[in-house]
Amino acid sequence: MSDMKKAVVIGAGIAGLITARMLADYYEDVYVIERDEFPEEPSNRQGVPQSFHPHRVQPRGALILEHYFPGYNEELIDLGAISSHDERIVVSNRYGTLVNKEDASSFKIASCSRALLEWVLRKRIQDISHISFLTSVEVTGLMVSEDQGFITGIYTKERNGEKREEQLPADMVIDASGRSSKLIRWLDQIGLSVPEPEVLKVSLGYSTRYYKIKSSIPNEFVMSDSDPEQDIRASIFMRTEDDITGLILFNAGGETYPSTQAEEFQEQIKHLFASDKIVKLMEQLEPLHGPRGYRISESVRQHFELMEDWPAGLLVLGDAFCSFDPIHGQGITVAAIEAETIGKCLEAQRMHPDPQFEREVLLRMQKAIEPAWWLSSVADMRWKGVEHGGSFELKGVNFAQKYINLFTKQAMKKADQEQDNHLFFMQFLMNALILPPSKYFNSDVLNMILNDDGSEEELELRAELGVQDPDLFQQRLDEILPSFELEYDEQIKKLLESLQPAMS
Repeated sequence: MSDMKKAVVIGAGIAGLITARMLADYYEDVYVIERDEFPEEPSNRQGVPQSFHPHRVQPRGALILEHYFPGYNEELIDLGAISSHDERIVVSNRYGTLVNKEDASSFKIASCSRALLEWVLRKRIQDISHISFLTSVEVTGLMVSEDQGFITGIYTKERNGEKREEQLPADMVIDASGRSSKLIRWLDQIGLSVPEPEVLKVSLGYSTRYYKIKSSIPNEFVMSDSDPEQDIRASIFMRTEDDITGLILFNAGGETYPSTQAEEFQEQIKHLFASDKIVKLMEQLEPLHGPRGYRISESVRQHFELMEDWPAGLLVLGDAFCSFDPIHGQGITVAAIEAETIGKCLEAQRMHPDPQFEREVLLRMQKAIEPAWWLSSVADMRWKGVEHGGSFELKGVNFAQKYINLFTKQAMKKADQEQDNHLFFMQFLMNALILPPSKYFNSDVLNMILNDDGSEEELELRAELGVQDPDLFQQRLDEILPSFELEYDEQIKKLLESLQPAMS
């Protein structure tokens, strides 16, 4: 495409950095606009309110990051991050405790702070000559063509000094500014109305406290699942870098958030499924920072692809496109998938120009994020008070919750009695957005987890299923659940093929 000269990315968070790196393959100049000034060393920025809390890239996101930032994972480890390759994963829930080292730890992913990850990616981009950062600059609106069919750039204003207002022309503008995005307001300013979004009224909260490791402790990633029926919170215990570990407490529904008071936080740890394990680890830790809380009232999924008058030269991704419950750890990976999707579409556009390019991109991104949005919503709607709103249907929630309950019970039983973790690994891969949900929710798996044991979980699932003949299971599943029209590139397909023995 001869007109692919200048692109602008709004926001220099992780989503914006991945996007800028992707665009560098297609545009002569890429400008990244950021409200903050960048710290010289890895540290939390004011414009990233959740940056205090631990972040972890899912395996699929790590593959995409490795494509755009080769060797970034090793660089993080060299700077003090902890490699998951030697990590033992401990999962506790109402069915027991599972310890798994062989499967999930085969993905070499660095555990680190959000600040360190962002700093490493930003340093890589600063070495690319045709990417420029404009910091302490606020975007105030969109430049638009006379017929309002094309976005031609952005209006900016300096946040400090003379606070000059300027125009920055561009052939493509991508909003990656996160939950604080003003894109809907900017579209309204040029006379465009957006469709009603899909909203999950989640009222979630999590609190994080950091600890200094005083003596050697096992390299463990401890996940303690929630049980909303018993008001038991979820928690994640994970190493970050430089002998620091973080503990997150989480619940949704908004009745009682995890405490930000040190004594109350420590008391709440005692009411987790993994309390014995975490309390024992605590004996070798020294409180460092926090606890500090983060609260979100809603998760929002925009449906810009429904706008027939969506302007050319404008795209959006990350939390500005669809925001997720952070506890599931899918945000960075979903943003990476979205950026990769845009890159694939730009490559195709070079060869076969499509006048509806932007709307086609938005549609493909919607298909790509559907599993993450649905899985996150299914998990959060277990909590009393969490509701799905808007005119969009969220299919199969009750059935999926009961299916996952029985699957989890059988996975824990198989691991305990037979030392066989393949069911657990299958669930891990789906939540990591590598395994398509259709490989988890299907008649073969359903037949495997149904064993006529008369358990409460099985009786509830059979009641939701509504059919007894196994030959009708797949047809019924297709009726109940979303279709999940996903695209998986050759890299993911090869990875799945290599992992097949572990899931068999």
